[in-house]
Amino acid sequence: MRTVAALIFEGMAPLDLFGPVQVFNSSCTPREEDGTKPDTTKPLYKVIFIGREKGPVATGPGGVGPVVVAEHGIDDKFDFDILLVPGGGGTRALVADKGFVGALSDACSRADVVASVCTGAALLAQAKVLEGKAATSNKTAWSWILTQGENIAWDPTPRWVDLVDKDTGKGIITSAGVSAGIDMTLALVADLDGEQVAENAASFIEHHRIQSPDNDKFAYLAGA
Repeated sequence: MRTVAALIFEGMAPLDLFGPVQVFNSSCTPREEDGTKPDTTKPLYKVIFIGREKGPVATGPGGVGPVVVAEHGIDDKFDFDILLVPGGGGTRALVADKGFVGALSDACSRADVVASVCTGAALLAQAKVLEGKAATSNKTAWSWILTQGENIAWDPTPRWVDLVDKDTGKGIITSAGVSAGIDMTLALVADLDGEQVAENAASFIEHHRIQSPDNDKFAYLAGA
């Protein structure tokens, strides 16, 4: 079982977090008698929430809800395999928070896979984990995204950019805005556990899955 450490902070976009979390929670070993259905007694992922510090975090702008409880602070030493970084308006302040960015950079170095949704990619850019790599982000925030980080091949065209090595199960994956995180996470599950597991999860949550990252109808918002 892989452990997903999902970052929470004030001003994050709820679906950036809970869309991927639902996918991870629905990804299970296929049933022996019918591989097209998940065996929900055999989950493949465990999700934990991390924040700047341990404890409740009012994730909405200006301290409104939903309130989500961080089981660990980002500086805590604990084991995890995947780091999930959502976006949202709160990233605008966090990219300039050197203490937070430093802690995030350290957390990224401990993960086998780093995944961002929406403007969470801006945080990864400031943490310098995207240097020399291709990445994407929220198309409605594209002009701002282009100001983040250095030597990053920002691509406005795809719904997600998958740099995860399927042999080693390690790498980085970034998605466009909000709901794109669901399709990105299904693609990541396919990378790590196979297409059948991903397809079963999509069916279980009744999601009309987009399987090609090239299929992003919102790319025009970034001028692509």
